[in-house]
This record gives sequence, structure tokens and C-alpha cells, in this order.
Amino acid sequence: MKKKKTGANSVLEYTPSNVLEAATQAAYKAFAHYQAPDHLLDVCTACCMNAELEREMRHLPLRQLTQRHFYEYNDSAKSQVQPAREIKYLAPRLLELLAEGARLHHSTELYLDRLGRCEPGSFSATEQAALQGFALAYFAQGLEQWPAASDSLFQGDNAFSILLMWAYARVPLEPLLQHWLECESDASTLNFVDACYWDYVWYSNQMGNAFATDEVEYKRTMEEWLNRPATKARWTEKLMRLVDAGPASSWLPAGAVDHHCYPLPERITAVFDAMAA
Repeated sequence: MKKKKTGANSVLEYTPSNVLEAATQAAYKAFAHYQAPDHLLDVCTACCMNAELEREMRHLPLRQLTQRHFYEYNDSAKSQVQPAREIKYLAPRLLELLAEGARLHHSTELYLDRLGRCEPGSFSATEQAALQGFALAYFAQGLEQWPAASDSLFQGDNAFSILLMWAYARVPLEPLLQHWLECESDASTLNFVDACYWDYVWYSNQMGNAFATDEVEYKRTMEEWLNRPATKARWTEKLMRLVDAGPASSWLPAGAVDHHCYPLPERITAVFDAMAA
């Protein structure tokens, strides 16, 4: 944890949650000049979205929109290419709810799908920086929570699913991957173990998530990163340090239960063997 003095007798503590809150406010600032649409949103109110909820999304103050509004909005039939000004007006609240642990679609990977459907070039450099900053803050905080329970920031999904969510939003993944490599915490390494064990097919060097089937750039980025000699060497080092640190039971927080059918030591060994190969 980093600390910065703010006065003679006070210290401001910078924690992952503080960074995520700052990133959320930066998103509000970056998208502040967009106004609510004065016409029907890009949804289907005939059968997909409640018409009153759609109206509220245009008339309520942005910060009053709820998980229910965005769940129905995201789950509705929509245009292949999204209206950028509508998306950018709603984006800060969407991200804020994500940071609060809201469930915004039936599948985590699709939470931010509308962002990625805007025309290429729709986002200014400032807006792209705000999205990138939020993505990094969100990912960094989630990596420090293990196991990834349903009430954690990752909502029970593994870290590769979260990276795929950001890939759907067309947010570059390299800064997130670099942060993960640089992390020293046991939690971040254990998140890597579970992501690799469940979501990467080692014998064919392919991402295993069904939502990644058509995400060519995501698969290329992840598969290339996982097979870099430097990446494999770094994870081998961190996994060795993890195993040397102590028994598996010490990695679980008090009262937490590992619900996976394959024991944690077995998962660690499998991922270590793949990285060390």
C-alpha cells in the first residue's frame, strides 16, 4: 500500500478501491459533455425492455440509473453498430455500477459489449484514456480478491473472462496483462492459476471460453502472451514462490471454502507444468 502525506498529522492511504473510485470519477469527467438522448434508445421495447425503464434512462439523472435499467438495456435486441453519443452518455454510470458489483447482463463477458460496437474512432484520446484507466483499476482490484466468489469484483468469474469483457469493449489488454505479470501478491497468482486451469486449452494453445470464439484479436493477444518465453518464466517464478510459501490451506481467507472439484494443489501443479514446459 502506498501512502502520501496530506498534512502535518494526516496520511492519505492509496488502496485499490481508492484507485478504482478515482478512475470512476475520471470517466464521469471524460464523458461529462454528453446529453441524454431525446429519442428512443437503441433497444426493443416491444418484447425486450420495459418501456418505462427505457424512458427513465433518458429522463432520470444519470447517477440514479440502476442495475435493472442496464441489465434490460444490455440484454435487449440492439443494432450491430451502436450509437456512440448514446453509449458515451451512459458509459460513466455503467462503469460505476460495474465497480459496485452490479450484474449488468446474463453473461459477464457481454457487460460492455455496446462500447465495442461503436464505430472505430468514436472515442477521443481522452475518452480512451478514461476507459483504459478504469479497466486497469478494475482489473487490479479484482486480482487481489481470491477466491473469486460471487460477491467479489469479478463476480465468481475467472480473470480471463474479465479480460474478455474488456476485449469486447475494445479496450487494449496489454496494460492489464503487464500489471498482472508485475503483481507480487499470492491472490493475483492464484487468480492466474484458476484462469489458466479452466479457460486455456494447453495441448492446443487455445482460449477455451465459448464467448471468445469470434474474438480473433482477444485470442491472438492472449495466446501470444501466454506463450512468450518471458511470460512463462515469470509465472514459473511466481508459482514456485507460491508453493514454497506454505500449505494450500493458508491461501484461503478465514471461513472461505474452495468449491472446485479439483484440489488447489492439483491446479497449481498443472499450471506450473504448463508454464515450465
